[in-house]
Order: sequence, then structure tokens, then C-alpha cells
Amino acid sequence: MGGTARLSRVYGDETWRVYEALDESLGPGGPDSLYDLAGSHLTAGARVLDAGCRDAVHLIRLAELYGVRGAGIDAVPIHVQRARSAVAAAGLDDRLEIVLGVLEELPFPEQHFDFVWCRDVLEQVDDLDAALRESTRVLRSGGRMLVFTVVTTARLTPDDAELLAHHMGNVPENLDQHRIEAAFAAAGLHVQRRDVIGTEWREHAEERDGTVSRALLRLARLRRQRGDFVGRFGADVCDHIEANLHWEVFQFLGKLLPVVYLLRRVD
Repeated sequence: MGGTARLSRVYGDETWRVYEALDESLGPGGPDSLYDLAGSHLTAGARVLDAGCRDAVHLIRLAELYGVRGAGIDAVPIHVQRARSAVAAAGLDDRLEIVLGVLEELPFPEQHFDFVWCRDVLEQVDDLDAALRESTRVLRSGGRMLVFTVVTTARLTPDDAELLAHHMGNVPENLDQHRIEAAFAAAGLHVQRRDVIGTEWREHAEERDGTVSRALLRLARLRRQRGDFVGRFGADVCDHIEANLHWEVFQFLGKLLPVVYLLRRVD
């Protein structure tokens, strides 16, 4: 195709029609669908463990929606403080307990819970196998565990992986899909359902509050001021923030893949 024909094709009507079509929302769903999935396996009074509860927002929501009781556990003291305050503010002290601890050593008896909720946590667990064994131990026979996590794809280049390795929260091997699914099986957890979220939840968030655009703007500002920021805050923190600002962007680019697993304890 010659220069005139090529440029006419590039700037022709078909090209602009594609852009116009891409400006139309696909009506993406958001992460609230996790509550619906959990709710299909919950009844009033069921015991739920929020494994890595942070501020307990999800545990509180499950209690309000489905009348469950249970516990949240988190390894970060400030998260535990905030979670306990949130539970008290919601008037759920009599139904929900917040505990400081790690998933590798859960302070609960065997088969104590009917359901385990684990969102955005497995990426950061030091000993994935131990954490999943413990989750299985405290889950009743036939009980379910819901996991939302993010895995790498073939689109993630070695340079991308090296950048992400500076994320001080994540454990790189826990982003490997085969590693995670092997750990599920070894812990006695059967994959009952696997939903690939892809870009959908990020589209949902971007259309509402521009979270990824904000991450890109922050990244540009960080790189322009990197020397000053390293002097003020330290290279390790700046490297971590740079990696974290790529987290959502890489999901949009298909380098990272959000996935939801519904698991069942099998004996």
C-alpha cells in the first residue's frame, strides 16, 4: 500500500468510526458482584472468616446483607484498630470479632467456619501453602472459600516483572497462576468456579472516578521529581510506589489478570 493510500486508510472514515465505537461504554460490572457470589452460599447465622480483613468493610457488608457472623484477621495493627472501630460503628460487636494475626497460623479451631472470604490478600502472603492449609483446616467439610487475586500473563515482560518486584507488599511467586492453583489442590481445595475478570472492574472504576488516569498522573509526577522524592522519602519507598502505580495500569494492558476463584473443601 503506497503512501497516499496508506495515509488515507489511517485517517479515513473507518478509523474514526472505530474510535467512536470505543468511546461507548460496555456497561462493565464492578466488584460488588463478589457479594452476590458469596451470598449464594451463605445463610443467616453462617460463620464467615475474612482472611486479611483490612478495615473490615467487606466483612461488615456480608454481615449486613446476609446476617452472618464470624471473624476478620489481619497482620497489620492499624488495620485491626480501624476494623474494630468500623465493626463497633456498625453495631456488630456481638456478631463480628477482629483478630490480629497471620493466615499461616489461624487462631481458630478446626472446621469452625462455613465460608472463607479472601480478597486481594494471597498476593502478599509469605507462605502461601501454609496459609491455604490453615484456611482449609478452619473451614468445615464442604465449605467454600472465595478468593480474588491477580496473576501475571504472558504479556508481562521481564522488565515489567523486575519493576513489579520492587512492590514491598507482594510476593512475586504468588502471582503465578499455576503456583496458586497447585497450592489450592495441595491444601484440599477444589476449584468449583473460576471467573476471569480481565479489565472489567478497572473499566468500571475508571468510568466512575478515573482511578487509572490518576495513577498515570501520579507516575508522571513521580518520575519528574524522582531525585527529590528519593532524597525526602527513600529509594525503597519510591520504587515501591512506582511499582504500585503500575498495578492497575498493567491490568488494563493485560499484563496482570484479575481472577475470582470459588473453592470447595474436599475431604
